Amino acid sequence: MNVTALVFFVCAGTAALVYQRLKPRWRMPWLLVISAGFVVTWSWQFVLVLLVYSALNFALGQLADPAKTHARAWARAGILVNILFLFVFKYSDFYLPQFSALLSSLGALQPGSVLHLLLPVGLSFLMVQNISYLLDVVNQRLPAEKDFLRFCVYIFYFPKLLSGPVERARAFLPKLTTPLKVDRSLLERSATLIFTGLLRKLALANPLFNLIPAQAFVTPLDYPGQNLVFWLLAYTFALYNDFAGYTAIVRGVSLWFGIELSANFNLPYYARNFTEFWNRWHITLSNWLRDYIYYPLAWSLRRRFHQQDHFFNIFLPPMVTLLVSGLWHGLSWSLLVWGALHGLYLVLERLPSLGKAVVPVNKRPLWRQRLGTAVTFLFASLAWVPFRMPLPAALQYWQGLLRWSMPDFIGLARTLVGWSPVSGWSQFDLPNPILLLVLAAALLFDQLQHRAGTEEFMLNQPRWLQVLLTALLLLVATLAFFSDTTAPFVYQGF
Repeated sequence: MNVTALVFFVCAGTAALVYQRLKPRWRMPWLLVISAGFVVTWSWQFVLVLLVYSALNFALGQLADPAKTHARAWARAGILVNILFLFVFKYSDFYLPQFSALLSSLGALQPGSVLHLLLPVGLSFLMVQNISYLLDVVNQRLPAEKDFLRFCVYIFYFPKLLSGPVERARAFLPKLTTPLKVDRSLLERSATLIFTGLLRKLALANPLFNLIPAQAFVTPLDYPGQNLVFWLLAYTFALYNDFAGYTAIVRGVSLWFGIELSANFNLPYYARNFTEFWNRWHITLSNWLRDYIYYPLAWSLRRRFHQQDHFFNIFLPPMVTLLVSGLWHGLSWSLLVWGALHGLYLVLERLPSLGKAVVPVNKRPLWRQRLGTAVTFLFASLAWVPFRMPLPAALQYWQGLLRWSMPDFIGLARTLVGWSPVSGWSQFDLPNPILLLVLAAALLFDQLQHRAGTEEFMLNQPRWLQVLLTALLLLVATLAFFSDTTAPFVYQGF
């Protein structure tokens, strides 16, 4: 079930009304029932897989309790089990063909057939959440959960299931016991988040994705460089608005149950360097990588190599952390290159601080901050190329960005005065004006949020602007409903 669908809001709203009227002891079972029902809309088999996954991690959490013997060994085993679980399901395309051939040779499978495994929804997000749970238990940051029902709700809770946010057990589980009071103020915040998310997804992300020719990411050298530049800009803003839109929607829906999910984005394209970028982009996963990969590795290396400017201390922590991020997104060379690029950006960013004090970014002259934002945006955008396409096509795309051609201004003028017919903007080697309009709208929307300093900025906007944006959203939502072309969220693929 898509979280932008009308039926999703009707079902979630009805479930929230029932939840608010239930006695506290029945609320947890109700959350599990409706979350399992949400999973069933994807596949009933997913419910069974997630139940097994929940039971396994619940048992491992008990064994990782520091009061038990061999707790650390069980915690390590639990981490390996979670990684193996992800590998078995998410990366099955890499081993099932060979395994199927082996079964065929043994007569256990019809020749030519290939086994297939369905990837349970949200498994990548669940893996990192459960690894943090086991590590927090064994390191005494959190007692092992004793209530299996509550632990299942932590796994299944439908607003965060598909694509996060990555909620840590020590922050999320207490919210189940003491939910927020659902009053007018909370409902206004909820409506604002849902509105913001729908606007980002339906009015910004979807049009930007649709305005990029599919072949541009397959055979980029068939197109002039100026078009590739604008299509990369379109993808850059489309990806951000798609994921930020999803997070805003589910955070708003979660507030109907009095459960506040973590913020996941904070205008990442306003970042003044890459450290700040990763504090603003996919915040919950970035913080997870920082706390469970970067810091432990950095501390371990620092104990062995005492010099702050030692090559390993500078290079390995950011590079390994971002390579892990790439592998988390998918097992491919292109995603490894994407992670390696961001790791390299962070390494290069650290070099000026060696041997001298560095002025904090917020105390630098304004022109340096603006320049930092421009440079960060430029190189982050270039890194999205291998994130989007296989490595051979990515290399061609980077090459094509420099191969500009002269636009056909004469042909454009003849068309505008009616002397020749128009078959599309591509014939002029010029960017589609609708694409430019949507990009301008995306920039304006971010600027309004930046000036207000909060994702819920719509609450404080003039009434005329609220009415205008609401009317725009209703129009786009209606068109999407009748055309049945609402694209799934990109990060549901992870």
